[in-house]
Amino acid sequence: MEIVKTDEVRLPYLHHPAVWATLASGQQVVVVRKPGDVVHLHTVVYVGSVEETAEISGISHFLEHLMFKGTARFPAGAFDRLLEGVGGRVNASTSKDITQYFVTLPKGGAGEYYHLALDLHADMLMEALLPEEEIGPSFDPSTEPSEKRERLVVIEEIKMGKDNPWRQVITNLGELLYPTHPYRREVIGTAEVIAAVPADTIRAYYHHWYQPGNMVTIITGDLPPEETVRDVARTFRFAPAEAPAHPEFPPDEPPVAQRLRRLTMPLNVGYVALGFLGPPARNLRAIIGLDVLSLILGEGLSSRIHQRLVEQLPNTPFIDAGSTHWTLRDSSNLIAYGIVRPDALSQAQEHLTEQIQLLRSEPPTEAELCKAVTCLEAQFAVKAETASGLSFALADSFTLLQSPAGYTEYLPILNSLTPDELRRLADEYLNPDHACAVLLGP
Repeated sequence: MEIVKTDEVRLPYLHHPAVWATLASGQQVVVVRKPGDVVHLHTVVYVGSVEETAEISGISHFLEHLMFKGTARFPAGAFDRLLEGVGGRVNASTSKDITQYFVTLPKGGAGEYYHLALDLHADMLMEALLPEEEIGPSFDPSTEPSEKRERLVVIEEIKMGKDNPWRQVITNLGELLYPTHPYRREVIGTAEVIAAVPADTIRAYYHHWYQPGNMVTIITGDLPPEETVRDVARTFRFAPAEAPAHPEFPPDEPPVAQRLRRLTMPLNVGYVALGFLGPPARNLRAIIGLDVLSLILGEGLSSRIHQRLVEQLPNTPFIDAGSTHWTLRDSSNLIAYGIVRPDALSQAQEHLTEQIQLLRSEPPTEAELCKAVTCLEAQFAVKAETASGLSFALADSFTLLQSPAGYTEYLPILNSLTPDELRRLADEYLNPDHACAVLLGP
């Protein structure tokens, strides 16, 4: 396979530049040279629940399960057995924007384990059989199926999520934040769809999205970059193909007034969450600024929310409290949350709202900004310590921007932020009047 484009990319903390190549098939390859005996192989396929409709909700995640069910060369179970037999760790995940497959394993004295993994990895992604006997026949999800195949495995996973309070809070918050965008749907889908979706529909979905121009393969380890790119080109025997077109969705706007949803479950505590709609991933400076604001607001024992609401508030209703910032390709969310006494849900919501408001009227100080930058730099550095950490960080960047820019530009942007800029971001994105709130109690 011809290599049509090659660039070098300087990565923080590494002595050697990474190589970012595009093959004639359209597949992109990133090779990061990192000393050590471990190799990490990672392929991102640009398809997730955002590409689905209500009629096939959950098909991306279901397909991820089925990808390990064998090829013409390797029967079901061989992928895991062969790689785990040499000390490898194999896994995959599906999100709203992507599906990704990854292997971490020893390179082998002469690179033999790495070559075995690359062969298996490519074969699975290109030649998955998706056999009927592994998918299982359609059935009514309110009944016991005649054959307990992969349909049932995924449906049991869906049922477990129904018992998870935090998952129910986040699911409902997503529905409030995204009235129209497909981000409102759960990645795992619904039992009704998984029980009934035809095997031919799953196979058609696989052949449409699992195209070379719709994936990037990242390899990190003590390997010569140019030769490793050629390894990928030889092993992924894709014919040139046009990348599938991705649908575009108009962005949802923040609500003009706070949206509130109250839920009940058989619980001993209550959950409160406030969600704020943020910018798309391409607005990288604002995304990194919201990372900083989330850390100052509620990440860690010294954060504002934890100190003021858990440690210092007299007769506090809070058992725990914090915040997080999630970035998706088309949007981002900053979420402030609390686990509270079940009789104090509304009171806890008011306290969280007040702390959000104070982040706007009492913006971060130079000392808070300096502390947050130091913490985020440390988190960033930890990712660079291992082959898998580096690969996942680059995979995140490609997921959001389809380039390494989210990784290479993170530290320069982080270190250039100012308190005034953080105040402007809080004013723009963290207005309590435009929040979505979920209260879950007994």
